[in-house]
Amino acid sequence: MSEPDIRRARAGLTQVIEPADALGVIAAKAWGPIQLLDIIEGTAPTQQQWNALVGEYAQDGHFAKTIRNNLGTAIQRWRRKSNYLKPDQALRYIHNMGGTLLIPEDPDWPAALADLASTEPLGLWSLGDAAVPPVEQIVALVGSREATSYGDQTTRMFAQEARKTGLTVLSGGAYGIDAQAHHQALETSGQNIATIAVLAGGLDRLYPAGNMDLLRKIAHVGLLLSEMPPGMRPNRYRFLNRNRLIAALAHTTIVVEARYRSGALNTANHAHDLGRTVGAVPGPITVPSSAGCHRLIKETPTLLMDDATDLRRLYEPLTADKHASHERGHQRSFDLLSTEEMLVFEALPVQARTTIQHLCEITGLAVPHITGILTKLSRHALAEQDERGWRKAQDTKG
Repeated sequence: MSEPDIRRARAGLTQVIEPADALGVIAAKAWGPIQLLDIIEGTAPTQQQWNALVGEYAQDGHFAKTIRNNLGTAIQRWRRKSNYLKPDQALRYIHNMGGTLLIPEDPDWPAALADLASTEPLGLWSLGDAAVPPVEQIVALVGSREATSYGDQTTRMFAQEARKTGLTVLSGGAYGIDAQAHHQALETSGQNIATIAVLAGGLDRLYPAGNMDLLRKIAHVGLLLSEMPPGMRPNRYRFLNRNRLIAALAHTTIVVEARYRSGALNTANHAHDLGRTVGAVPGPITVPSSAGCHRLIKETPTLLMDDATDLRRLYEPLTADKHASHERGHQRSFDLLSTEEMLVFEALPVQARTTIQHLCEITGLAVPHITGILTKLSRHALAEQDERGWRKAQDTKG
């Protein structure tokens, strides 16, 4: 399989499989994007392909049953959208716009997205010359579209502090807090690219229209990303699915202003699920756009952010000493792990090897969850794998 063939196949998959469709991600990993696209275009899956797919999750009987019961229906759903299958046209279009399609097979694919496991993107359409920085160099600033003057001022402080610390500011390109975060990042000098906007629709349909100039500027000096191919509209459920990407790409998500129920809280919840750091800025108790931040602080493990220097202290251990000892480096890696991730890490042997099935039995976690955690542990040099199985990385055994 050549790289252009894989990229073409993944372009087609993004045209018919909606973001966060776990069955599509699982099938693409088991069968490969080219075979999956062939099946969507009409080729019947062989019995061997079905056995290989279900067998990969045989240790988790419930999940294997879910695949057997639902994947056929999913394939029919994707086939019904075959009129949208124009991968060559989409790739030419994005190329003419000055962009590209990033795929997991690329060396500069954001490694942090592997933490999404079965909802990892099938590809990311992008505009801009820069690569996505490592997760430890990105902070997400999100909040209400109806930003108050207090919210604008607070966002300005955090965005400027982020850039002075050498961080890239990530947000969703919307009105309000998002737009303020992008504007301030663009106006403040610092290392790394200034800002990244993750959009919910095709990059030829910049939305919202009132932020068109801002988004074009980001495309010129920063980076625009979207799971959706050119031509696709930013429907409501695509905004909600987009939020998981913001959470995954950033080491820390800070909610500046948010109502009691809001998209910003949805992003924060995704970040919590991924074991990322979440912060929230307190506000006046009489203002509805403070209610969501106060809810996060009261009900979840969210840090209260009442000073822009809090951001510097959060990232300082990750950026200050690049020549730290292995022991300190691993301590920082441990700090990034959630309780379940530490559970899997502790279950790994030091010298012998173990299987995913055995880790499921020890931890009680499902196969897809275990697989995603092992990917993260490997990325942080805490676990290693060979043909015999998994163990702790050798320089963590002490």
